[in-house]
Amino acid sequence: MNQDYIDWLYGLSAPMVALNKESGASYTSPFFFPGYEYIDMQKDWGIHSRETLLAMVFNMVDDGHATALSKHYFMYPRLSALDWLNYTEKQSDYDKVLLEFVEQTYSECGAGGIRSWDYARMGYILRNGITNKFITEEEALWILYRIGLRTQYYYSSWQSYFSGWFVGYQYWESLTNKEDLERLRCDLCRSSQTWTMTKLYTDEDSPYHHLPWHIEIEELEKPESLMEYAWS
Repeated sequence: MNQDYIDWLYGLSAPMVALNKESGASYTSPFFFPGYEYIDMQKDWGIHSRETLLAMVFNMVDDGHATALSKHYFMYPRLSALDWLNYTEKQSDYDKVLLEFVEQTYSECGAGGIRSWDYARMGYILRNGITNKFITEEEALWILYRIGLRTQYYYSSWQSYFSGWFVGYQYWESLTNKEDLERLRCDLCRSSQTWTMTKLYTDEDSPYHHLPWHIEIEELEKPESLMEYAWS
């Protein structure tokens, strides 16, 4: 397998690397934190075994945080201004705030919306899973290959992929303010992780600098050890 292709697959978790670079995170190693022998994922993720890791990944890739907004990102460019207004007026007050957010961020991440927020985090989990010996590198690469097909379908560049992650981070940070809609509206307009985006574009190790987005997605054979799972 071409090394650039492997680096590209691990590069799908690049936003999480930028977020954790000072703690030793790597863009290209199979191990997210090469210097660690074990990563505790129980507290933040509830992951403590192979089964819980795979269940999390297979669920979150297609049914994660992005699902709350994916329909809106899909419809926004397909409706006229008047039809979008009519569509908005039929929504709850809470959803109207989210639709404003979609309007404001569509130009950054496109129809893919915040799917990369889920994709990058699952790449992070898979690479930590290799460290913990919950899964093999072969298994992780096959799952990342399937995620990679999704990313190239929904995003046109590293920039739009990174932006989708950043917008997803904004959305996730704001979820605690569902009852205070004005506070939610304000929180969706800003994020504390702007510096992470800067790192993605300035760090010479970032895939942004040395790997094309439109790399050929090499088909990988599904490992026998994953055949019991219907996910693909």
